[in-house]
Amino acid sequence: MISALKNISLAVPEILFGLGVIGELGNRIRSLGADRVMVVTDEGVAAAGILKRVLGILEKSGPACTVFDKVEKEPSTENVEHAFKEASESSSQLIIGLGGGSSIDVAKMVAVLLRHGGNLLDYMGLDKVPGRGIPTILVPTTAGTGSEVSKYAIFDNRKAKTKLGAVSNYLLADLAVVDPELTLSMPPAVTASTGADAFIHAVEGYLAVKSSPLSELFALEAVRIIYENLPAAFADGQNIRARYQMAYGSMLAGIVLNVAGASSSHALAYPVGSEYHVPHGVGCMLTFLEVMKYFAMADLPKFSRLARAMGVKTETMSLRQAAEQALEEMRKLVEYIEIPHKLSAIKMDRNLIEPFARSVVANQQRLLTNGPRVLTVKDIQNIYERSY
Repeated sequence: MISALKNISLAVPEILFGLGVIGELGNRIRSLGADRVMVVTDEGVAAAGILKRVLGILEKSGPACTVFDKVEKEPSTENVEHAFKEASESSSQLIIGLGGGSSIDVAKMVAVLLRHGGNLLDYMGLDKVPGRGIPTILVPTTAGTGSEVSKYAIFDNRKAKTKLGAVSNYLLADLAVVDPELTLSMPPAVTASTGADAFIHAVEGYLAVKSSPLSELFALEAVRIIYENLPAAFADGQNIRARYQMAYGSMLAGIVLNVAGASSSHALAYPVGSEYHVPHGVGCMLTFLEVMKYFAMADLPKFSRLARAMGVKTETMSLRQAAEQALEEMRKLVEYIEIPHKLSAIKMDRNLIEPFARSVVANQQRLLTNGPRVLTVKDIQNIYERSY
């Protein structure tokens, strides 16, 4: 198999995973020698009581602590600059990103700006971050983005009405603290949107041109875990076994992103998300099923293996039958978690289909060229139309 001959690289932060591991946070801060800490988070995390719990742990460990709790749901470049200004004023020596992918991504870039200064927009793109920022500890409170272990940070450029991403190993955390207990407060809709994001990361990463045998191993395991456990976590948010598995599956999918990257569902989501400000997982899911139909014919063997990861007995099926069953299982999962998966659900203006398609081709080649089938402007218009 040709993919078995690929070179393999793997870059991840130190990971502390398990129930109750948040209690180790104070010890880890002391080991990094920081006296002044800023927690970057959002108002939802504060309202859920998670911020209070973390601040209680920090008080016992001794560092002076400030909080920036104004991270936006889809953070803009201006939001990052606001957080950076407050971190500068408090002379922060370590940044804790506490929350979903938005808070964690803001924390990553604040750490870089504190060390290197400069213009945030200059760091957007592939390997444009000049070096590591000040130390970061990233603590997810959702099971979806995998940002706590990833080298990506995504922001909304509202002037250009598109998303921008910084991609660099320098964005990897010094420590990722993944405690599934912190995800128990997620409401069903957030469980669905973040879980869908993790599932898409795993699927797109498995199908990616940049995949390797190692990332494919992680991706199929993430697909299996998320497919089995996301409906249970959605149905009962206090199901700690499902929450544990979802936190683990999301983390694996984040590692897959580091190796293989995402592809077209993400690319098509960016102009939609920027215009309509839907949660990232929802934005990706709005076109995901139709993108997968486009992809399936390009790699029937991989879709057959995806079907097996989702529990389908494929032994008596042809590759095409197995691939079609994989698409059917994906559709069932989407329906189980009641997530919006049609552009009509957000009342998207159909007049935007052509400009959105052109924007995707102009701005998202890194993603578009990473799928098993490269999409043209016409393909993307068709996918938007079929997703309506």
